[in-house]
Amino acid sequence: MNMKIKALILFLMLGGTMCGIAQTMESEFAGRPDKKKNATYFSNGLQSKYRDDTEGTIRNFEQALRYMPDDAASMFELSEQYVNAGRTEEAFKMIQKAAQLDPENKWYQMRLGRFYRNLEQYDDFTKLYEGLTAKYPDDIDMLSDLIDAYLITEKYDKALEKMDVLEKQIGRNELITEQKLNIYKRQGNTKKLLAELEQLTKENPDNPRYYSMLAKEYSDNGKDKEALKTFEKVKELSPNDPYINISLLEYYEKNGDNEKAFNELLAAIRNKNLDLATKTNIYDYWMQKNEGSKQVNEQARQCGEAFIEAHPDSKLGHLILGSYYLVKEDAPKSKEQYQKALAIDSTDFYGWQNLIISESRLNENENVRDHAIAALKYYPMQPVFYWYAGVANAVLKNNDDAITYLEKGRRYTSDKLQMANFDAFLGDLYHEQGDEEKAFDAYERTLRNDPNNVLVLNNYAYYLALKNQDLDKALEMSTKAIAAEPDNPTYLDTHAWVLYMKGDYKEAEKHMKKALKLLKEPDETYTKHYEAIINKLKN
Repeated sequence: MNMKIKALILFLMLGGTMCGIAQTMESEFAGRPDKKKNATYFSNGLQSKYRDDTEGTIRNFEQALRYMPDDAASMFELSEQYVNAGRTEEAFKMIQKAAQLDPENKWYQMRLGRFYRNLEQYDDFTKLYEGLTAKYPDDIDMLSDLIDAYLITEKYDKALEKMDVLEKQIGRNELITEQKLNIYKRQGNTKKLLAELEQLTKENPDNPRYYSMLAKEYSDNGKDKEALKTFEKVKELSPNDPYINISLLEYYEKNGDNEKAFNELLAAIRNKNLDLATKTNIYDYWMQKNEGSKQVNEQARQCGEAFIEAHPDSKLGHLILGSYYLVKEDAPKSKEQYQKALAIDSTDFYGWQNLIISESRLNENENVRDHAIAALKYYPMQPVFYWYAGVANAVLKNNDDAITYLEKGRRYTSDKLQMANFDAFLGDLYHEQGDEEKAFDAYERTLRNDPNNVLVLNNYAYYLALKNQDLDKALEMSTKAIAAEPDNPTYLDTHAWVLYMKGDYKEAEKHMKKALKLLKEPDETYTKHYEAIINKLKN
C-alpha cells in the first residue's frame, strides 16, 4: 500500500484517540505544566537513548510530554524512537507537531523533510526545502537534497537553477556536470548540451574524457567534421586511451567507412590498455554484423593475429585463426592452431571439437579416436565426442569399441536427428557383425526419429529383401528412397531386388536397367542381380 495512503488511514483511525489524549493532558495540567518533572523525564530519556534502550526512552519522553504537552524537543526525540520501534505513522505525526510548534528549528524541519521524502510526498518536501534553502543558503546538503527532489519529480528547470547556485558555492563538480548533461539530453536541448561540453573542454584542455564526450555528442548530432576533429584531439592527448579506438570505430562505421572502422578495430585489439573482454565483445559484434561479406574471413585472420600479438597467453587468437583455416579447408594449419589453443586451455570445448574435425579431414583416424576420448574426460555428457570416438573406431575396424561409444552417445542426446544418426550407424555396425535383430531394431529407431533418412530406408529394405522378409515393408521403403533420389543407382538396385524377391520381374528389370546405365563403372553385384532377373523372365 502506498505510504501516503497508509499514513492517511492511520491518521483518520488515530485522530480521535490522539485528540482525546491531548485534551485529557491539557485538562489535567491546564495552566500548571511542571517544567521540573518534564526536565527530569527528558534527562532520563536521553540516558535511556544512550543505552540503546528504545522502550525506556519512549516511556521517559512520553512522560516528559505529560508534564509539558508542547515540548517540541521531546516530540523530536520521540519521533526518532518511534521509527526505531517500527511505529512510523506515530513518528510522522510527532515530528509534524514538533515542526509546527517550532518552525524556526532547522533540525525539526529537516527531519520532517526526510519523512516527506520517504513517503514520496515530494510536493510537500520541495515546498519545505525551498523555504529551508532560502533561510540557509550556505547549507550544501539541503541544496543537494532539493536538487534530487527536483530531478525525481522531473522539474528540470528548477533543478538546473539550483545546480547553478550549488556550483557557485563549491565550484565545478563532475557529478553536477553529469547531472546537467543528462537533463539537457532528456530535454532534447542539444544546444545547451554541446555548449556545456565545449565549456568543459575549455576549462579542462588536458582532459581527454571531456573531449571524448563532446566528440560523441557531435557525432550523434550530425556534426561529423567537429566530431572527427575532436576524436583526433583525444588521440593526441591520450594515444593509449583504451576506448578511443572503439569511439572512432563507431564514428567511421556510422559514416559508412568500413575500411577505417576495421582499422580502428585492429588498433583496439592491439591496444594493451583495453581489457580482453571488451576486445572480445567488439570482435564478436563486428563479425556478426559483417557476416557474409567478402572481406570477413580475411578480417578474421587479421584479428586473430592481432589477438596473438597483444595477448600471447590467450587462446582466443588461436581459436580465431583455427576457424579461419578450417573455413579455408587448410586442415594442417587449422589443426596446428587448435593444438596451440588447447595447450593454453585444455578444457576448451570448441578447441577439442575443431581439432578433431581438422584431423578427420586429414584422415588421421587414430588421432580422431584418441582426442575424442581425451575430450570426454572434460565433457563426459557431450554426444559429439562419443560420435567421433565411435566413427573413428569403426573406420579402424574396432567395431566393438565403436558400438560401445555410439550406444553411450545416443543416451546423452535429446535431439531426434542426432539420435537418428547414432542409430543408423549402429544399425550398419550390428548388421556387419551379423546381429540382424539389433540392426533392424536400430533402423526402426532411426526411422521413428527421421522417417526420411534415405540411406537407412535403402539399407533396411535391401537387408529385408536378402532375408526374403517383410517384402511389402521393404518395397514401401525402397519406393520412398528412389522417390527422394531417382538417379541413385544403389537405391535403384535395391528397389529392383525387392521387386525381384516379390516376383515382379518386369518392373525389376526396368529399374535394374536404369541402375546399370547410371553406373560409372561395372559392378559385379549389379550384374548378378540383372542376370538373375533376366533368367526369371526367360523361364
